[in-house]
Amino acid sequence: MTTRQLPQVARVPQFQAEAGGVLVPFGPTEVEPDGVTVAEADFARSVFPHVPFEAARFTVPRGGTSSPDQHAVQEIWVVQAGSGTLEVDGERSQVGPGSLVGFASQARHEIFADQGEELVIYSFWWSAPDE
Repeated sequence: MTTRQLPQVARVPQFQAEAGGVLVPFGPTEVEPDGVTVAEADFARSVFPHVPFEAARFTVPRGGTSSPDQHAVQEIWVVQAGSGTLEVDGERSQVGPGSLVGFASQARHEIFADQGEELVIYSFWWSAPDE
């Protein structure tokens, strides 16, 4: 029986929050009139002060909905928890944990926590390139 030697693999250092301060803090949580809570990421107080995007964590209470939104930026949502119905420019689809959805600039979007659960979503947005 021969023994095969495996190639050397470079070790990639792992992030360690306590050593490198890689956690990005969130600003104060705000409650909107529709009951949605929003906390924006505060990259200025992190090790990533000059990222080319902004981010927030928001929750939609069970049975609630976000206000319809439409803006000049492009946006991605990552659903962390809960299930619901997403409406984008009048078209509806179901989303749940792990769903990743994107919105083009000026797309009208709204989410409904209509599946009996609170929705927890992370949003990332950036300026749309000039067309």
